[in-house]
Amino acid sequence: MGRFWGEGPIACVIGLNPSIADDQFDDPTNRRLIGLLSAQGFKGYWLINLIPESTPYPEKLGKHARRLSNKNQSVIRETVASTDTVIIAWGAGATRCPFRYSLVDSLVDVQCFGVTQHGEPKHPLYLPSNTYLKPFPGYST
Repeated sequence: MGRFWGEGPIACVIGLNPSIADDQFDDPTNRRLIGLLSAQGFKGYWLINLIPESTPYPEKLGKHARRLSNKNQSVIRETVASTDTVIIAWGAGATRCPFRYSLVDSLVDVQCFGVTQHGEPKHPLYLPSNTYLKPFPGYST
């Protein structure tokens, strides 16, 4: 899903799972992303996800470990290649996705909106409007 409002830099935002937003309706996360990214000079973004199941309630995704599907892997690779900046923003819910470590390792100059106390990239929804991107420090393993 993409949102664009002008000519200029485009971000690739990698989240956890799609919610209720679509090409006609912005959910709260998309509204927050538009504000945060506009303030930093972006003119749009593609929002892609680690897993394809769609729900605004991450707890309904279950707790079992997930794998990166070939389709999601392809979409991530293609989207990253076509944008100016990669931002990871999946929050604490991605602990069920062990492949996130190798995904981050495969990306260059990864940005985030900060990290949780457990080292995961923060989800944008509840961040203050003056939150700025910073390099993702990586995972300590």
